[in-house]
Amino acid sequence: MAKEHIEKSGVPLEKIGLVREGGAIYFDFEKLQVYQRAIEFINYVFGHCKKFDAVYRNSLTNQLQRAALSISTNIAEGCGKFSRREKIKYFSYALDSAKECVPCLSIACTQRQLSEEDGKKARDDCTVICRMLGKLIQSIEDAELKRERSSYKEL
Repeated sequence: MAKEHIEKSGVPLEKIGLVREGGAIYFDFEKLQVYQRAIEFINYVFGHCKKFDAVYRNSLTNQLQRAALSISTNIAEGCGKFSRREKIKYFSYALDSAKECVPCLSIACTQRQLSEEDGKKARDDCTVICRMLGKLIQSIEDAELKRERSSYKEL
């Protein structure tokens, strides 16, 4: 029903951040590898936070979960922006959120809420996500620079 409504609305799918693949319709951000990686990370975090001692649930667990969740939500929000500056802003927020997870993970390890192995995996995931976001931001900046240079040539 929702798919039919979207298609009959007359608004081009790409204008509202949707893409068609085969018979299915997806949000454009769902196709980004960094978004998919962020979703895997948040699921990993939520799975491990369930095991944390109760004393950490209203502080460390809450902070780690909010930061990890913010990575994917900021990627999704950034994809919905039309200007390059706005996209970069939200992707930068996602990058900051990934970095925010690192001290939480370190504390979780020192407080023995995460094993060294699980803490290392989560930190490695954060590193990969940060690199992916950095490349995404850089590609947008490069495209903007290229566009500006081509507009100067036209003058």
